[in-house]
Amino acid sequence: MRSIAAASLFLLASIGLAAAQPMVAGPCLDVKQPQPVRLEGVLTRKVFPGPPNYRDIRKGDMPEPAYILRLSRPVCVAGDMFADRMQRIDRVQIFPADADTGNQPLWADLRRLVGRPVIVEGREPFGAHTGHHHAPLLLPVTRISRARAR
Repeated sequence: MRSIAAASLFLLASIGLAAAQPMVAGPCLDVKQPQPVRLEGVLTRKVFPGPPNYRDIRKGDMPEPAYILRLSRPVCVAGDMFADRMQRIDRVQIFPADADTGNQPLWADLRRLVGRPVIVEGREPFGAHTGHHHAPLLLPVTRISRARAR
């Protein structure tokens, strides 16, 4: 009798835990895989507060402009300790993959395409893990183009 009660309790607890977990449909973007990543959405640009307090530009924090891709379809991410596989991500911070070499044409394309639907291609996405990261996922991009109307 005691084992039936314990088994019933275990079953109820398992169902409760399963119901509490959000379900994610389809495969997740595995950031550990070396293949290029292609995402589609609307490109936005926002200025966030940076150092020293990351709270308010009007109170002395440095402005940190960032390009944010608002995804057409949210994705889940696997393979990164800073990205929760169970979370649907709808925003990705993007920047030129070779930003330190001053990729001027890609920077110009980013500025020109703000507010428009775009397709970005990049490599080595990673989960946000510092105060300079302003979306749950970051993607160094190698190419951006305007998306065709559907």
